[in-house]
Amino acid sequence: MNEENYLNAFFERDKFVQLAGVKLVEVTDASAVAEAMIKEEHLNGNGCVQGGMLYTLADFAFAALGNYLHPMTVTQGGHITYLRPAYTSKITAIAKETERVGHNCVCEVVVRDDKGDMVCICHFNGFVKDMTKEQMTEIIRKGRQK
Repeated sequence: MNEENYLNAFFERDKFVQLAGVKLVEVTDASAVAEAMIKEEHLNGNGCVQGGMLYTLADFAFAALGNYLHPMTVTQGGHITYLRPAYTSKITAIAKETERVGHNCVCEVVVRDDKGDMVCICHFNGFVKDMTKEQMTEIIRKGRQK
């Protein structure tokens, strides 16, 4: 299973991300890029993108990068700082790992609007389990057989 198929198979079971309309654009050893087109249901009472949608996109970008670099990685903690309201038709998140120590990885995720303005910045700490991509692929295959 190649890298792209591995990630697609891993995330096809993530029904919440599918419901939110989040898509993986690219993942490399250096970063992961995810995006979402904004719909009416993504807006809060002020008419800007709801904070939970921004966090969902950032968390997904982190998950894509973490599980690409270190299968299997799970989020231990995340922090979001909102910088400006997102009155936009699309949001894009770029995740970059800043540190890996033992079973911990730390990642910074920047979310931008369709003009390229930063709307929030997130920091995630992930726990890296002792597992190879081959072991993770087997778990994915078994999950699809259910």
